[in-house]
Amino acid sequence: MKRALYNFIIMVFVPFLTFAQSTVTGVVKNSAGPLSGVTISEKGGNSVQTDRNGRFRLSLSRNKELVFTSVGYVSQERTVKGGEDLEIILQSSSQDINEVVVIGFGTTKKLTNTGAVSSIKGAEIRNVPTSSVQNALTGRLPGFVSVQRSGQPGRDASDFYIRGVSSLNSEGNQPLIIVDDIEYTYEQLSQINVNEIESISILKDASTTAVFGIKGANGVLVVKTRRGESGTPRINFRAESGMQSPVTRLNFLNAYESALLWNEAIANTDGDNTNQPFSAESLERFRLGDDPYGHPDINWYERIFKPVSFQYNTNVDISGGSESIRYFISGGAFSQDGNLYTFSNEGDQINNNYYYRRYNLRSNLDVQATKSLKLRLDFRTNFGNINSPRAGNIVGEVFDFNKIRPWSAPFLNPNGSYTYANDTQDLLPTVNTRLATAGYNLDRRNDINILFGGTQELDMVTKGLSFSTRIAYASVESNVREQARDEIPVYRYYPYTDSYLLKGGSPYVLGNYTLRAYQGDYNNRMNFQANFNYDRTFGIHRVNSLLLYNRESYKTKGDRSTNWIPQNFQGFTWRTGYNYSEKYLVDLTLAYNGSDRFQSDKRYGLFPAVSAGYNLSQEKFFQEAFHFVDLFKLRASYGVVGSDKVAGDRYLFQQVYNGGGGYSFGETHQSSGTIYEGNLGNPRVTWEKQRSFDVGLEMNLLKNKFSLVVDYFNNIRYDQLVTSQSLPIHIGVGVSPTNIARVRNRGVEFELNYNNHIGEFNYNVKGVLTYFKNKILFQDEPMPAYPWLQLTGHQINQPIGYLFDGFYTAENIPDSPKPTGGYIVQPGDLRYKDLNGDGIIDDYDRTTIGRPNIPNTSFGLTLGGSYKGFSFSALLQGTTGYSFSVQGSGIEPFQSQFQPIHQERWTAETASTAKFPRLTTNPTTISSPSSYMSDFWLIDATYLRLKTVELGYQLPDRWLPFKINNARAYVSGYNLFTWTNYSLYQQDPEVTSNTAGDAYQNQRVINLGIQIGL
Repeated sequence: MKRALYNFIIMVFVPFLTFAQSTVTGVVKNSAGPLSGVTISEKGGNSVQTDRNGRFRLSLSRNKELVFTSVGYVSQERTVKGGEDLEIILQSSSQDINEVVVIGFGTTKKLTNTGAVSSIKGAEIRNVPTSSVQNALTGRLPGFVSVQRSGQPGRDASDFYIRGVSSLNSEGNQPLIIVDDIEYTYEQLSQINVNEIESISILKDASTTAVFGIKGANGVLVVKTRRGESGTPRINFRAESGMQSPVTRLNFLNAYESALLWNEAIANTDGDNTNQPFSAESLERFRLGDDPYGHPDINWYERIFKPVSFQYNTNVDISGGSESIRYFISGGAFSQDGNLYTFSNEGDQINNNYYYRRYNLRSNLDVQATKSLKLRLDFRTNFGNINSPRAGNIVGEVFDFNKIRPWSAPFLNPNGSYTYANDTQDLLPTVNTRLATAGYNLDRRNDINILFGGTQELDMVTKGLSFSTRIAYASVESNVREQARDEIPVYRYYPYTDSYLLKGGSPYVLGNYTLRAYQGDYNNRMNFQANFNYDRTFGIHRVNSLLLYNRESYKTKGDRSTNWIPQNFQGFTWRTGYNYSEKYLVDLTLAYNGSDRFQSDKRYGLFPAVSAGYNLSQEKFFQEAFHFVDLFKLRASYGVVGSDKVAGDRYLFQQVYNGGGGYSFGETHQSSGTIYEGNLGNPRVTWEKQRSFDVGLEMNLLKNKFSLVVDYFNNIRYDQLVTSQSLPIHIGVGVSPTNIARVRNRGVEFELNYNNHIGEFNYNVKGVLTYFKNKILFQDEPMPAYPWLQLTGHQINQPIGYLFDGFYTAENIPDSPKPTGGYIVQPGDLRYKDLNGDGIIDDYDRTTIGRPNIPNTSFGLTLGGSYKGFSFSALLQGTTGYSFSVQGSGIEPFQSQFQPIHQERWTAETASTAKFPRLTTNPTTISSPSSYMSDFWLIDATYLRLKTVELGYQLPDRWLPFKINNARAYVSGYNLFTWTNYSLYQQDPEVTSNTAGDAYQNQRVINLGIQIGL
């Protein structure tokens, strides 16, 4: 009986045990959490897909080798054994030929795309610790050129360009920004929470931008936001805390060092150069620092700016739904503090620091109303506050020698009272005094976006046909709250009599704050779109087509008391594509649209484009000869696109009349207003146009482990609107811009990717490079006296100045050219080349110097890897081919604080090693960059940054309590290290040229974060 029972148990349970040993289970994730739809294939055997929660179960037939694949991710292979529970983490891939990328008003597969498109997933930039989307894209996409001019909280978004600049109009180079097919401004883009973004594409050639017609010439940045998927609700929570510090920390000389240089400058200055301001006794007091109130020595930068500040970022999103309703809801809060110490009194409840607060909310809802009708409702809002001290530009304050000096005043008087800079012309209260008492400016901004749309499938008419429509509303409202105190009691302390003297005109006590409010931006945008889409496959033939109507109305006003006139745009777009067996590819685009900025008969234009591709890797002979090549595609495009971003009056075709001053009539004074003629109207004015040519090669090798994309582009921007410079000024009236200028911009782009693995260690390398060079072909400038004065033939915004030819010395002064105006050169002044040989240095000796202030070469190298739950990535980013200079309070003695470079000035003893001209108090010498800009002051701004670094660890499922299905901790950094090749300036290489260089410094961030999924 026992034996029979034993045999029965074996017969019943052994099959189950065998089955368990030949079955594997597991979960597949990416860095954000579980991945659904991943295919798990046994080589030569069974295959399954992961469910909504990334889980799978697979019965092994005979092979223990599994392959994990998903569109947009690097495939993984894993040797397994029966009964094993796996945890697989896939890496994002940018070279999957079957990946779908977003383009204008549609999508396309990389395999069959014929245009120049670069894209990135939102997940790849989600953990970059910066508030602005455009900052996170730097160095990651070919064709994307950016410059971050400021690090001020809330105003640190980079200026960016697609394939450089082609227009002579400053605003004529801004790319079009499209979010879910709706136009956004630069500011609106910087307000987007990156947690909401699914993907970003940049469209670079005519075939991809012609659908936007009159707005497509500058390239297009397309953002697609995240949407929900059917299944149980998934909740993701992310919290970060970051520590900020300036990338460049300023170093100014102390009082003793500065006083020595001032005495020297007085001795070098023409006229009375014997009355030196600092005696030997005063210098000794500064050196010893033993008289802090009689001889103060304050490093205002160190005392005003703290070395570290903090930022915080929190996001939560929930997505899910059923087959009929799907939703994605996201909320976020971002907080970034400034670098100022706190000086205000607690009782005032005034925050005198810079700071930025932003709160985002997005809801994307998709409804399957019927089997053939889909509806969508998107809602987004954000609230932002940008605070800044009413004391003004604080970086500029500590730079400015005419407002404060190391010895101007103690930080506070001995009794704690406030003081002022008693040796300056303006006699301003010290910086800390105004920060503590003057109040703040608070910019408050609210954005709202609402989109409602629907798509009706029309298979009953013909298979593959659908009709879509949508209407969108966007508004921006901002205002400024100013909490101000204008009069501040300040005292001068006399240490030798221990007495205080109130500054004349100052009150004895602090008054109350005055609250003021001002209207800021106030605008709204209405957009309506309707389109027919057709996409159908006939065997090896595939045809797709789009017919779109697009209308937009934008209204803005700064004063609600005046009527605001809408700016209107509308047009039609037709696009069709055909591919034969994914081998021969062709796309045609035709846009007909216009803007009311132009006269009625000049309002609309036709913008055609054609592109074609040939996928050699689909040819049988090519596959047999190069079996390791997965993709080898040649493509080319040509078309005409436009830009309606023009300078000057909004309606340039109209005659302008302006209000003038009063005029007196009659025997007794009776004033009457006047009107005078403004710029003449130009009835023929129209938009700028661009002929764009692009040819590209896309290649994938070794089972898509290696990919290369190369593009060459050549664009001619013509009919550019510029004001004629050849008209004589004695015609007595201004003229409107005319469509006459022409610029060529051409260059190359490279994108290289390599993904592979060694066992369970996965690694990837990505390199991008963009090079462009523009050339002004014509701009109607008058014929100059000498050819080297001509700007035509050079780059846009090419600097003009003198060529440095060493320093004047006692030996070379007699035989050297000299400036006009009675200025007598001295040894140690900068000497310039006399280009026309007349022995005089004047405007005729200026020529093109250096490079423009926008880099013509941008590159990035991303290195990444993962092992089990650990992951690492680093981005090295840099630019070259551009220059910058600063002037005034940024570098010039007696306008700027004395800096270390001033200690390397020219003297008789340092003549052979000097890096700076002799010191003088005269602000208009030949050595001044404000008066005589030269290539001595123009710096090659080439730099290399360790832009981002991230180290993360994804916790195993077995460690996770409750219903947590994903948890990841990470440390990330931004702008960690910067290498430059200059020492003259204490400036970030991305500074705006020809300024004082006193913008809020760019920030280095070290960030700690955690991400949890439920």
